[in-house]
Amino acid sequence: MRQTRMRRGVRATAAAVTGVAAVGALAAVAVLGDQWAQSWTGAEQQAVAAGTRTVGVQPADATLVCPPPVALPEGADVGDQQFDATPVPTTSGVGALVLGGARDGARTTALGGKDPLALSAGDAAAAWQGPVSTTRVLRATPVADEPFRAAGAMGSVTTQGDLRGLGAGACTAPSTSQWLVGGSTEVGSTATLTVQNPSQQPATVALDVYGPGGPVALGGNGTFTVAPHEQVTTRLESVAPEQDRLAVNVRASGARVNASLQTQAIDGLLPAGVDVLTAGTTPRESLAVGAVLSRGEAVDDPHAPRLRLLAPGEQGGTARVSVYGPSGPVVLRGADEVGLEPGVVTDVPLGGLPEGAYTVVVDADVPVVGAARSDQPGQQPEDAVVGGTPYDVAWSAAQPVSASAGAGPAGQAGVPGGTRAGLTLAAVPAERDPEADPEGSAPVTVRVYDASGAEIGRRDVDLAAGATTSVELADVVTEGTVPAGVSVDRADGGGADLAVSWAAVLRADDGTAAPATLLAAVAPTAAVTTPGAVDVRTVDAG
Repeated sequence: MRQTRMRRGVRATAAAVTGVAAVGALAAVAVLGDQWAQSWTGAEQQAVAAGTRTVGVQPADATLVCPPPVALPEGADVGDQQFDATPVPTTSGVGALVLGGARDGARTTALGGKDPLALSAGDAAAAWQGPVSTTRVLRATPVADEPFRAAGAMGSVTTQGDLRGLGAGACTAPSTSQWLVGGSTEVGSTATLTVQNPSQQPATVALDVYGPGGPVALGGNGTFTVAPHEQVTTRLESVAPEQDRLAVNVRASGARVNASLQTQAIDGLLPAGVDVLTAGTTPRESLAVGAVLSRGEAVDDPHAPRLRLLAPGEQGGTARVSVYGPSGPVVLRGADEVGLEPGVVTDVPLGGLPEGAYTVVVDADVPVVGAARSDQPGQQPEDAVVGGTPYDVAWSAAQPVSASAGAGPAGQAGVPGGTRAGLTLAAVPAERDPEADPEGSAPVTVRVYDASGAEIGRRDVDLAAGATTSVELADVVTEGTVPAGVSVDRADGGGADLAVSWAAVLRADDGTAAPATLLAAVAPTAAVTTPGAVDVRTVDAG
């Protein structure tokens, strides 16, 4: 059984070279900041010299950066006015949620910190839901030693034109390495990468792009600088063309950054889907992908769901694929074991599944990253000048697989306005033996919040081992209320050897008679705990 635990901590160690007091002060400057170092006097430095000293730390603001709203890439809107690429405007919004004691002072701002808008602090949560036209950042201050639970999601809805679709992505924390899996740069497809720097320092960014033939040579196009509070956009089809399968690693030094990938495609004159990809899990040997949606497509249907995998290291390996559906495990002959070449992006067709929502778990003998794609057909407007079936797509990012015994947070997600949300929840067995039937269940509680921070619905769900359960938030909330965020918590009792994996499924209408034909998936944000103190000690380096 593999477990992944997310913890945030700081431990400072100073080496005594010429003087214990002097080096102790230097360690404080490097780790804790000038304000503490300047306040330490003789007695306090002697206490440090005597051993380990615990120093109280006020948690700094936590930051989640949302992807920018969907927009047509520059230069793409060309041609006959009768076939305008953007005949209708795109509407975009953000749903944000903060739970716990850090609700006061939670706000959204522009990337540079301007234009602050306070979240509404209700009895249950702080929340916000509103329209956006540029990048928004969610900022809140954690409470020391308490789980910090915050989430946000940006969603853009376009009902006609090349951008027809629902593009949505989670707001994520800045990082020095982010993996984006999905999209294509084939003819008719675009993949627009945006890298944002919310910090006070410039960031040097390096890109690693992988395709079906392995790593793609980018030359000088693979490195650039992002100034403080700015963002840089790169069209990957211009630097890595003709890649029908993509995975991108965004690496940063000097400052932590956020990255997102807007994917868009057209099939002739028909829109073929748009989505916004945000970072999934870092390379690991076990991962789960939720919100894999099947309409009962045949094995060879090009619009059947598919799993995308990459082993980015120098060694190839083998991945075992487990599929958990509404009625339990499903065996996909020919797709249950996949060979992985190092650096090669591989797609695994998931056609042949009965209609429903699925969770796919990958266990590999080398670290991998992954995501899954689901397609949703629609219909053309009555006044359309071309025939055919338009499609929208939803990319679902991989998440860690971690079993958690006992009660505790299992993540939260924002719900943008103008969308309808549901959840796919799975109880993933720790031992994924295809010959053994999973046993037991994992009880969870789903809570839904509106933009005022009030809890507007709650449901207890008992997740059967090895199965995926779907919950529509409309069936949970009080009639007439609008969800702005949702949380999932493990409840006491049962399921000690089961991991809870879930994702939010967002849907929207396109203005035709066919409802909910626009589709997106958003991964939840995990809770983290910020320590209220750090230990400072000296060691003799002589």
